[in-house]
This record gives sequence, structure tokens and C-alpha cells, in this order.
Amino acid sequence: MKTIKVNTVIRYYDQTNETLPGKTVRQSEVDLLARNGFDLMVVFQHNNSNIASFTTARGISDANRSLDLAASIKQQKGSAVYFGVDGGFGSSQEIAAINTYFGKAGPLVRAGGYKIGAYANGQVCTELLKAGLVDYCWLANATGWPGYTSFYNSKNWTMTQGLPKDCGGINVDFDVVNANMRDIGAFRP
Repeated sequence: MKTIKVNTVIRYYDQTNETLPGKTVRQSEVDLLARNGFDLMVVFQHNNSNIASFTTARGISDANRSLDLAASIKQQKGSAVYFGVDGGFGSSQEIAAINTYFGKAGPLVRAGGYKIGAYANGQVCTELLKAGLVDYCWLANATGWPGYTSFYNSKNWTMTQGLPKDCGGINVDFDVVNANMRDIGAFRP
């Protein structure tokens, strides 16, 4: 990965009842990344493709779980926890639910010493940034989801998700960092 200029690895935080076994980053992975000079960025995702996940209770629960996991891997203060919004959400009701979730998660994450980001479609990113609910937006590579083109053209994104490619026999997404951004919320383990 170093030979192809990968500097940062993105891994997941999840609830204890993980949506996929082994989804949550483990200390052994963090140690391996540290030994090999990679930065780490984390994104919380637990059934975040379901709009019903975006509630007050889940915002609080997901933020608290993220803070517990951040402490367990000694995530550096000032780095970010991103939260996935993995769908083509765009109706006013969906945006309101997502804003409510981030309105609860964000203050807890920030009080814990971290910044907050969203992995989402362009419309959701636009709304979250406008409301001041996130510090970073990682634009999902779903060009048919609401607001993709306008948000991409705005250059307000921190990163854009690339299509999966082979990396040493493993299919991974290679993301592009906005050249105008100095910080993406990653940290050196």
C-alpha cells in the first residue's frame, strides 16, 4: 500500500452487535497500522442504510459507543469520528431525521474532544454543513443519489469515495482527498 502512496486507512466503529462480524477496528489492526506508518480514520456505521436508524436515541447511543471505542484504541483528540449516512436520502422528513441524529451525536462527540464527519450523499452533506452539524463531509460515490454533482462541484467535500479496486488481492475503495483540505480528521495511531 505504501508503494502506491496510500497514507491513510479507513476502518469502522460499530455497535457490539456488529452488522458484519469483525467490522469494528481492533487494537491489533491499530498496532499494525502504527508499525507500518499509516494514519487511521474511523467511520461509525450500524445499519446506517436504513433511515429508521436516524433517531435521537441512536444518535446518543452511536456517539457514546464511538467515544468508548475511541478511548479503547487511544484515538487522538482533535481527530474525527465520521458517521455513515449510507443511502439516497433527500426528502424533507429524511433530512430532518438525519439532522436530529447529528444534532444529538455531534455535541457528545465534540465534548469528548473529537470532530465529527459524515459519509453521505451530496444533499445530506450540504444540509449538515449548512447547519454546522459536521466538520467534514466524505462524499459517497453514488452519483445517482441526491446532490452528488452540485456538492462535488462545490468543492466543500473533504474526500470523495472512489470505486473499488484491487489492492494486493483485496477489493478496496480508494478515496480522493480534496486538495484544498489540510485535515481530514485522521490520526497517527
